[in-house]
Amino acid sequence: MNAVKVMCTAIFFLAFGVSSVLASSVSMKISGPGAVNDSTIKAGDTVSVDIYIANDSVFKGYSLGFTVKSPTIKTVVHVVDSGNGLNDRGDIKGYNGWDDKSIWDFGGVFVVERDWDGELPEVLGFGGLSIKKIYEPHELAKVLSFEMIVPDTGVITIDSSFFPPGGTWMFSAPPPARTEEPDWLGPYTFKVIK
Repeated sequence: MNAVKVMCTAIFFLAFGVSSVLASSVSMKISGPGAVNDSTIKAGDTVSVDIYIANDSVFKGYSLGFTVKSPTIKTVVHVVDSGNGLNDRGDIKGYNGWDDKSIWDFGGVFVVERDWDGELPEVLGFGGLSIKKIYEPHELAKVLSFEMIVPDTGVITIDSSFFPPGGTWMFSAPPPARTEEPDWLGPYTFKVIK
């Protein structure tokens, strides 16, 4: 079923022309016991990487991707919270209408876990499509998160990334058709301490 959602979303995005007016922004923060401050993670404790979006337009679909990498840290641990997230493991969560089908009514938020096995670098993608509803404008709000434990000290960076089949970051609007690339406020680099 996920393959069907991914393919339909890709076809939906390809049906639109491309323009490049920034109408949305994507940013990140960290929270949870492993968040020492805005730029520091405590090794061995659970940290939530929180994805925030501000939107000032009306959209019908989206595609976003992220990579987690480090020059010094080789692995992370994905926190298991079965049945309480957007994926089977439960470490990826949605908020404010991104946790169910209240905005993205064509199957909800789909998650593409590419190389999401704990060995860095890792790639994580998100997408969604609304058939009957629209994604309304809103102020900056937490919409997605992923939880992990960083077992070693060093630095870890989270940046934008492409993942198949979307191939790019975009928000797609209803007719008159257009797509817009959101403004990415990263990359985010975090120091990991004992």
